[in-house]
Amino acid sequence: MNKEFFRKIYRLLPKPLCELCLKAENAIIYIFYGALTTAVNFIAHFGLRFAFTDIPEGTSLFDALALAEEHSRISSTAAAAIAWILAVLFAFFTNKYFVFEKKQSSGMLRELFDFTAGRLFSFGCEQVMMYAFVEKMHLNELFIKVLASIVVLILNYFISKLIVFRDKKNKDEKN
Repeated sequence: MNKEFFRKIYRLLPKPLCELCLKAENAIIYIFYGALTTAVNFIAHFGLRFAFTDIPEGTSLFDALALAEEHSRISSTAAAAIAWILAVLFAFFTNKYFVFEKKQSSGMLRELFDFTAGRLFSFGCEQVMMYAFVEKMHLNELFIKVLASIVVLILNYFISKLIVFRDKKNKDEKN
């Protein structure tokens, strides 16, 4: 789903809202693919946990989840790590081709490295926030998790826009 797809949707909206969406187009598309990335992460994580658990036929979803938590042959940490890798790869390609529309394949390994490094950096920021505000200051975990997620979303967007997928012309001027 490229920008033209989203523009067709915007045109269905009242004119002022359409114009607003066009001004914030990259952010809207980024958030859309971010939501899909989150879905990839959750599906991969719980899919792995379920795949490595013997779940009797006819078991409800909630009971299956409890079985997977207790008896999965893959740990939650391992499933989370694999899910994170899959989500980062999904996010890289959707950001490259649909959000920032960088079609060239030259330098893709460098972009992937920079993208992954940026995601690791933002992950570290989230961990510091959770540790400082929840573990040390005993603030509300849900509130801090939501706040940290917003910070990570903004960080990831600007890392992608200003470092990973910036125009090659701008890269050459700065070097």
